[in-house]
Amino acid sequence: MASQKEITLGVEGAHVITVEDKMKGKLTKLWEEDHSEEFTIFRAPFNIRHSKKIMFEPSVISIGPYYLGRPHLRAMQEKKWRFLQSFLDHGGCQIEDCISKIKKLERRAVSCYSETFKMKSNDFIEMMVLDGCFIVEFFHKYIIAKDHKAINEGWISLIIENDLILLENQIPFFIIEELHGFLENPLDFAEIARILTRQKIPIKAPSQQKIHHLLHLCHCYAVPVPGNPSHSTENVDSLPGQPSDATQNAVSAKLHSGGMQIAASEQNLPPSILCIRGIILFLKNLWHKKAEKEEREGMTIPCATELVEAGVKFKKLEQSDELTKITFQSGILWIPRLQIDDSIRPLFMNLIALEQCMSLQVPNHFSTYIMFMDKLVNTRRDVRILRDKGILNNMLASEEDVTLFFNQTGQSVYIPQDHYLAELFKMLNKYCKSSYHKNRARFCHDYCNSPWSIISVIAGIVLLILTFAQTFMAVFSYIRPPS
Repeated sequence: MASQKEITLGVEGAHVITVEDKMKGKLTKLWEEDHSEEFTIFRAPFNIRHSKKIMFEPSVISIGPYYLGRPHLRAMQEKKWRFLQSFLDHGGCQIEDCISKIKKLERRAVSCYSETFKMKSNDFIEMMVLDGCFIVEFFHKYIIAKDHKAINEGWISLIIENDLILLENQIPFFIIEELHGFLENPLDFAEIARILTRQKIPIKAPSQQKIHHLLHLCHCYAVPVPGNPSHSTENVDSLPGQPSDATQNAVSAKLHSGGMQIAASEQNLPPSILCIRGIILFLKNLWHKKAEKEEREGMTIPCATELVEAGVKFKKLEQSDELTKITFQSGILWIPRLQIDDSIRPLFMNLIALEQCMSLQVPNHFSTYIMFMDKLVNTRRDVRILRDKGILNNMLASEEDVTLFFNQTGQSVYIPQDHYLAELFKMLNKYCKSSYHKNRARFCHDYCNSPWSIISVIAGIVLLILTFAQTFMAVFSYIRPPS
């Protein structure tokens, strides 16, 4: 009998490293690390990032460890020291005070990053102090001091703002809060969110919640925190009176086999029981098909052109405090206005990446919104419909670019079936299937699209009435001739 062989991974001196040793060492290391904080700063998911790397990588400034030391970011790294000195000058604190505060938060800050990185403790603390003070001072100059000249010295503030909302270019928000505490005049976080989103997205005060970083700050001010979602779909198995999991699995197997199969234990059942059981299985099959159909209808909608042909009207939702607040009522689809330019795509891409990485902690409103717009906009005609209604303000080169914007941004984005627009999708699909709405829309398009068409329709109706009246009088006079 062959002896059991030991798999070796390497040799250090006389010590053989086994698979067991390596895995135990890794687990021990994980146990020793501080995981009191959830991961909040991620690399963008590969399915979103691989074809759009430029949307997630900073152009002029690195914040945090992921891009520290990149050659094209070194010039800005030196300018951070000027901002640090300016922060200390009006903050009424010494550099030792900043270092002392950040030292206490080091382990907590490290545990916020989803990827491990090699950095000495002193270097990490220096990075946190330097980046945190830069962020606080940047917005202090922008909001309070109104020193826009200092911000624009040697670089463009718009590019910095863009770099500060990248998912991979963040530091924990509690670092910013600690350093912000040194300021006499506190910053308005809502104003920071407006600056970072460039007022492209409506901002409103969020409910009390924990902010993780600057990108999450923008998300919190743009999307309300939902309570218990009333639109979430319940699993059929959880309904009262449904069979157990084992029975459900058996039923499912029988349905998929193409007919009802009778198990050996059921051979002796009376025919009446088997008949009733067959009817129940048939009804359950119909129920499942209906549920699957509803799920499909909750994940897709016709494009804008097809919706118009089905009688749906588009209207701009005036003064909406949420970009993602979309409603459908009485055949009218209300959508807030969106201005599309070159700066909006990185913002959307990073907000979506945040939702994909933190799907259990962050509502997926932007992911769903982009999916909605992706379904709505397929051609230039779709863009024109939304533009003419004031819903889209296109600042890009062409209507084709708008189509590409939504189609490319919506690629590889995962949306759960119980997303917040699922019921709206179902209502739209139901409305579009109505022949009454389609015929009415076709009639209005063919005969009521201009004043002359309306006059022609009215004249035709009057002529029809007169013809009917003349025919009636002729028949009436024939039946009852005058005496």
